[in-house]
Amino acid sequence: MKITSFKYTKATGAVSNRVLVTMVKPNTAYEGVCIEHLEPGDQVEFIDEMNLLQQDYFNKLNKLYEAHDLKHDYRRFLAERMSEVVTEEI
Repeated sequence: MKITSFKYTKATGAVSNRVLVTMVKPNTAYEGVCIEHLEPGDQVEFIDEMNLLQQDYFNKLNKLYEAHDLKHDYRRFLAERMSEVVTEEI
């Protein structure tokens, strides 16, 4: 799990200190699992299974967010407005 601490400057100039459980980093590339070598039926089966796993994962995350009163705390920060960035692996 990556934790990122930084100062964030809003467009208004307001500055705040943040600690973020990093889920997505700025990126310009697509990432994923290539399934073109699977038969079409196997592609559908894989996608269906992956969807079920993702739904289960997101349901469990939402329960965790609710248990810690974090349900509305997912944020997106623009990298160009971040300074003093420190990332650590926990």
